[in-house]
Amino acid sequence: MSKVALVTGSGRGIGRGIALEFGRRGYDVVIHHRKEPEAAAQVAEAIRQLGRRAEILVGDLSDVAVPARIVEEAWQLMGKIDVLVNNAGIVPMKPFIEMDLESVEQCYKVDFRAPYLCAQRAAQLMIKEGIKGSIINITSVHQERTNDRDTIYGSMKAALARATEAMALELAPYGIRVNAVAPGLTLLKEPEGERKAFIETIQKSIPLRRPGRIEDVARAVVWLASEEADYVTGITLRVDGGLNLPMMQALLEGRQTYI
Repeated sequence: MSKVALVTGSGRGIGRGIALEFGRRGYDVVIHHRKEPEAAAQVAEAIRQLGRRAEILVGDLSDVAVPARIVEEAWQLMGKIDVLVNNAGIVPMKPFIEMDLESVEQCYKVDFRAPYLCAQRAAQLMIKEGIKGSIINITSVHQERTNDRDTIYGSMKAALARATEAMALELAPYGIRVNAVAPGLTLLKEPEGERKAFIETIQKSIPLRRPGRIEDVARAVVWLASEEADYVTGITLRVDGGLNLPMMQALLEGRQTYI
């Protein structure tokens, strides 16, 4: 029986790449989106073209009832979930003194509460059915790398990384592994104009001298879910080209650029 992966926020961007990579590796995939039916349908069709099963679920993860419902519906559709990838998220970037309460609450709901609740329900069902599954939370280099506009986004990603460790500890006796992947600067499409100039500037702070690609993150996620990583749990795997390495040297040389 094929393994099943549920990927939240997989209608576009990094989530789309992760869903497609699971399909390439022989998984059946449940695609979740909030309001991108056409994009999600395209991802599903691409996975079916690979000979794998693909189903689509819709829901706003900021609604407290939706995370558990999405997991339960995925389980009912597929009969099980072997891998949960908590990818969906939002990125409110504002100066601290300008940050509004609505943005703070929405970031908490989507970037922390939703993956927490998805993971909780998936773990409950995995334990009940005796599945030694894998839960992977998508965090960010912002969990470690302070930015002048990321007081809430960086904080929620840091909280999720810390929760990943606690989940891993509690779920290890059941054979369920929990890890996180922290992307750095990752291109979702070919940059143009001012964005292109910005990317070129950022590259100077990346030891590997290029921005990340969606496939870089997707391959890391699928590896963590695989049997090749069956002795790995409770870690955050940075996929950032070394972006978080040279901070002090770059600052001293006057070439440090935040993302």
